[in-house]
Amino acid sequence: MFAAVVVAAALAAGLVGAPVEPREAAGVAAGPFDAAVDRRGRVYVTEGDALIRLTPKGRRTTVASFPSRMVPAPARLPDGTARGRPVRMPPVPTAVTLGPDGAFYVGELTGFPFPPGRARVWRVVPGRPPEVYAGGFTAVVDLAWGPGGLYVLEIAKNGLLSGDRTGALLRVGGGGRHETVATAGLTAPSGLTIRDGVAYVTTCGDCPGEGSVRSFRLNGA
Repeated sequence: MFAAVVVAAALAAGLVGAPVEPREAAGVAAGPFDAAVDRRGRVYVTEGDALIRLTPKGRRTTVASFPSRMVPAPARLPDGTARGRPVRMPPVPTAVTLGPDGAFYVGELTGFPFPPGRARVWRVVPGRPPEVYAGGFTAVVDLAWGPGGLYVLEIAKNGLLSGDRTGALLRVGGGGRHETVATAGLTAPSGLTIRDGVAYVTTCGDCPGEGSVRSFRLNGA
């Protein structure tokens, strides 16, 4: 429903508190956004509404497609849709990482209207339908495995239309439950890497020119 330029514009507008108006475009939100490599060295990317496998010669195979959902419009839209009326929200898969079980884990940003708490993390085993691993997230932009499980990075924990640029780092525990690891200093965070029990998070700060990398010691508790 929304092309990549629309998603990028919404991200930028939401993070600075500007109003966001949806625009119609052919297809779904484009990418690619992220990539992961399986144990055989094959590359997987999140693009559009799907997880795609690429061969060294560039052949593309769709491994999983993620569904759109109907959600209430947050305000009257330019096409006349009234506040509260259902609008179709595309999934916009962003992050992908290979899990210790050999499955891929894919995080959603979600498309407009970017409702808080509606983003999900999917578990994907090639050849099988994708399954929801955990839900209740907001604007997921990166994933990484670390002490105690899967860590999820949210670019705006209160939603992209909130005007609040505070992000969050969360850990997913048993049964899909998750807890907040850190929010302080995470202004529009966009990237996550975990090494030797430490999470490194890139942030936007007062962009441009004010980005930083913050580190957090993880204990997995």
